[in-house]
Amino acid sequence: MPEDITPQLVGQETVEGIAEAWGELDGRQFRDGTLRLVTRSEQLVAIRTVRSSVQPPLFSADSLSVPLAGLDECHYVTPTRDGIATSRQDSVSYHSRSGAAEWVFRHFSWGDEPLGSGACAETPDGLHLLAVVPGTPDETGEYPGDRCVLLETGNGNAIDEALLPSFSGSYTLDAPFRQSPTFFLSAAQGQEDVYSWKVDIVDGRLHITELASGEERVTAVQNGRVLVQDDGGCWLRVRSAVPEGAPPIESEVTPEDLRAERESYITGDSGFVDASHVIVAVGEEWWSEETEHFLLDAENLTIQHRIRYPFPDGPDPKALGDGTWITVNGDDVQRWRVAQ
Repeated sequence: MPEDITPQLVGQETVEGIAEAWGELDGRQFRDGTLRLVTRSEQLVAIRTVRSSVQPPLFSADSLSVPLAGLDECHYVTPTRDGIATSRQDSVSYHSRSGAAEWVFRHFSWGDEPLGSGACAETPDGLHLLAVVPGTPDETGEYPGDRCVLLETGNGNAIDEALLPSFSGSYTLDAPFRQSPTFFLSAAQGQEDVYSWKVDIVDGRLHITELASGEERVTAVQNGRVLVQDDGGCWLRVRSAVPEGAPPIESEVTPEDLRAERESYITGDSGFVDASHVIVAVGEEWWSEETEHFLLDAENLTIQHRIRYPFPDGPDPKALGDGTWITVNGDDVQRWRVAQ
């Protein structure tokens, strides 16, 4: 068994509704290299930014609360420089801090069966909004795939788009690097197929590179490496993110390597705590609410420590890449690091 360690609590705050938001597609999203937490209450959306400093308070002072009509119809809400953007059933919209719509980009509806849902994200320079919308149906009502579109934030005009191999997927977008127009897009298509891409925006054009597909998805990136996790929770691999072809496998860990005494699955989104450590959650099912967390060596995924928290923790952690990670227990958000 690996050595048990107790992590150091470096920040904690109560956020109403965070337990529900933690499992939503837009509940936790990296924007411009920082983690944003998105919660909803009736017709109000709140966005909090985790501070870059590990010193309290946990969140920066510029939290954003925007009143928004029809919030229950929004599949995805994301912060922008001047407010928020939303992905809905039949449109992408850009809103000021008052909740007023600045513009609306209409698209074909995601439909009901199978259910798809889009995602959106603003570029760090504030000039463009990246969004995923359904494809254009032909005369039979079918289409080959969903569309990744690049919109101007000033007016919502589409200036570029790319066809994706996924259709009626549920999407997430992350921007883990500061001041970089590079995004990581993931899609869950039905119960089995998943995809992950790197999306670069250069001179107002989209450049999309597939990183994983089939039954595996990318859960984290750092320093030219990606964590690729089996969607059924059977393994985790660290790979080099190369621009062309299938990224070579560098190393692999399975749930049996972590908890050999009983059947287990890797759950949530494994992540890079820093350049040297990976954090992973393991439970009795791949959707388990009760899990154990482990720290692995980021180079070869060998087990370093089993984490023993001083009080109950949430189902899966979110690594910040700066030596810390976030957990949620009820309405409490905690930030941890390995004890100094």
